Amino acid sequence: MSGEVESTVVSKNPNNSRILLHRSLFAVLILIIAGSVYAFYVLIEFHLAVATLQQQGAFLFSKYPTEQGQLVTAEYGDLREKSLIPLTVRLYQYSLTGVYLRQPPGKPPADFDQQLKLLKQFPKLQVLGLEDITIDTARAEAIAELPALQRLNIEGCSFEESCLETILRRDGLERVSLEQSHFPEAELKALCQDSNQETLRKLNLSGCNVTDESTVFLSRLKNLETLVLDGTQITDQSLKILARLPKLNVLILDHTNVTDAGVSYLASTPNLVELSLSNTSVSDATLETLKQEIPALRVSDD
Repeated sequence: MSGEVESTVVSKNPNNSRILLHRSLFAVLILIIAGSVYAFYVLIEFHLAVATLQQQGAFLFSKYPTEQGQLVTAEYGDLREKSLIPLTVRLYQYSLTGVYLRQPPGKPPADFDQQLKLLKQFPKLQVLGLEDITIDTARAEAIAELPALQRLNIEGCSFEESCLETILRRDGLERVSLEQSHFPEAELKALCQDSNQETLRKLNLSGCNVTDESTVFLSRLKNLETLVLDGTQITDQSLKILARLPKLNVLILDHTNVTDAGVSYLASTPNLVELSLSNTSVSDATLETLKQEIPALRVSDD
């Protein structure tokens, strides 16, 4: 044997390289076209949802950057800055950050349900206001699924059983107002899950069926700064418990059954700066003593 090894050299065919390049470019082009079509579809869906809400009388607002780079809240569509980007795209970019809805007079409930379903088109929605409606299971679930929701303003609404609990169990709530609404009091306990204990800053329960039973778990909201309890059924026992809230600085107790004995507990709430006691039996002497304990305190008892 000669020991020589025969080798075969495979030359690269230029035609194969060109075909591969053409196919790659074609695939990229297809991806670009598909992405553009999808983006256009999303943009159209967004503006159709906005138009539908506006036709139903919803109030919409968003946050826009100023020339100084600051974000300001304004009615949706009130964007006047100069840009090379089309206005429809700019509006989509900022999206909706707030929507206020109410049942249109003379309209069937299905129309309102359709409005709620449209809210999923707005991934940046942070504020939702509802007025004078009944919140059933389907509506509660639609609200609870809004991914960016931080502020919930519900006025004069009625909740079916377990529906308020469904909404309050979501994470990230910073402000909750349930003014003049009707719900099972025990469902307020859902506010006190671990995530809301960290995030909740303002709570308005004005005119709600709230008793001393609720304040036991409301006292767990360690970052709560504003608490509105006017027109509720709380007594001095609640003030003894609420005085433990370390960051509480605004407390509204108008039209409640609190007395001098209960208000005296608030002397141990060092960050309290505003206290309202209109139409209560609290005496001027007790208020003067409280002001001496907390010099920065402003008291309203008209």
